[in-house]
This record gives sequence, C-alpha cells and structure tokens, in this order.
Amino acid sequence: MTVEGKECVVSADSGREDKPWSAPHLAPLFIELTADETAPVWARRAVTFLHRYAREHGQSPTFREVFPELASHDLSAAEHQAAWTSSSPRYLTMVHWQRCGWIRFRREPRTLRSGPAAGELFIPSPAPKARPRQS
Repeated sequence: MTVEGKECVVSADSGREDKPWSAPHLAPLFIELTADETAPVWARRAVTFLHRYAREHGQSPTFREVFPELASHDLSAAEHQAAWTSSSPRYLTMVHWQRCGWIRFRREPRTLRSGPAAGELFIPSPAPKARPRQS
C-alpha cells in the first residue's frame, strides 16, 4: 500500500497487542470511547462540556480536564479508573474524535474546540422503520 509516495506495509499479525491502548486496563475504555456505536454519545458529552467550560472559564479545557467530566458518566468508572487517568487513551481518543470531525485542537494547550462535524452529534437519528406485521 502506498501513502503519499511512501510504502506502507500492513502485516497480518499487527494486531492490537502491540498498541499502547491494548493493555488490559486501558483497552475496554478506549474501545468504548471510539467504537462506532458508542463514540458519538461520548463525543457529544465532551462537546457539551467544551462549550460549557469555555463559557464559564473564558478558555478551552485541556484533555485532562475533559476526562474527569466524562468519567462521571461512566457506570463502570471504578473498573476503568486507571484508564480514565492515563494519558494514552485520553490522547488517542481525542485524535480519533478529531479525525471524525467532532472536535479540533492544535499542539498548544487550551486549543480544544468543537469540530466541523460536531453538530451531527446532536441531531437525533431517525427511528428504525417498523416492520410490517405478518398475519
């Protein structure tokens, strides 16, 4: 595979085991925060917090300030305590959400903002169509 003129080798055995978030105490939370089904819920909570924090403090929060707020919504927070306080899942989750367009940030501190696609997080998804009844 080639990316921007560089050869990229994707190995069949390059699984999650070698990734920083694959540690048994980090993986469940990271997966919860980035999975297709659950990531929008968590990102919506984060964007809501970003806006509230900016109104109240006149500046954006840091990643470290966002995650305790998110942890307060986690029913399994005690089980995920080490992951909520670890910088790896925090940063990698924010990168994932930035790629989705839900948030944006630069390298400088306190540049965290809602992204161009953040509005879609607040649009209710259409109700599933009812199946016709069979007699």
